[in-house]
Amino acid sequence: MKFHKKIIAVLRKIFTGERLVPVMISTVSSELLKGKTALVSGGSSGIGFGIAKKMADAGCKIILLGTNEERLKVCSEEINSKYLVLDIRKVSDIHFKLNTLTQSENIDILVNSAGMHGNEKFGEITENAWDDVIDVNLKGLYFLSQDVANHMKEKNINGHILNVSSASSLKPSWTPYEISKRAVDGITKGMAHKLIPYGITVNGLAPGPTATPMLRFETADKDIDLSWDGNPSKRVSTIEEIANLALFMVSGMGNGIVGDTVFMTGGSGTICIDK
Repeated sequence: MKFHKKIIAVLRKIFTGERLVPVMISTVSSELLKGKTALVSGGSSGIGFGIAKKMADAGCKIILLGTNEERLKVCSEEINSKYLVLDIRKVSDIHFKLNTLTQSENIDILVNSAGMHGNEKFGEITENAWDDVIDVNLKGLYFLSQDVANHMKEKNINGHILNVSSASSLKPSWTPYEISKRAVDGITKGMAHKLIPYGITVNGLAPGPTATPMLRFETADKDIDLSWDGNPSKRVSTIEEIANLALFMVSGMGNGIVGDTVFMTGGSGTICIDK
């Protein structure tokens, strides 16, 4: 069976061209975040979990935030972390649960990775569809960041807040998702301006097309084909690549980046706004 798979792989290369497969590049140090504690919203899937896993490998204590407790349990067991069931659309829950958590934990890093997309067409977007996306991508991010930032200021923590944006923030914005991500880039600058006097560094990370289940990529497959004709680079990014950049940005090496949104898009959005 394995021999047959190899033959098929060779034939695909001959007749369809070279497949683009990921090179899993390890980070420079395994102790970049030793002694730090991070909250990761949307941390039980996709890019959020990839970032959490990378930070855990770098010595960081992780607390995953999400709404699906079963998935949170599985992910927390994999990286030996804690988790907190939290719906960030409910501001009162953020206040209560963060206040309880910070009685026993000092939070050094917040990664805002929770997000919703939506697929409605312009002219057919409902109020509920709008609220679902905006409440997670924008309102939840804002109030979670505000509470964590207040905690950091109170405890004199020189912390980091990293907002996961999107290449879609550069597009002409008509979907709730694009609008929310454009606003996230603005919030990132605004929070950076208000918080850098307290030693709190705020930045954004904006992926383009990434090999996640959202784009029907099987992320567990190390030999995954990254080819993506819609990108100028002709490929998608891997979660590993996004996570490596995130690790750099929330470590001391990223302290000189303040209020910026760093794009990793393969050209999607940056030089080709319609992709």
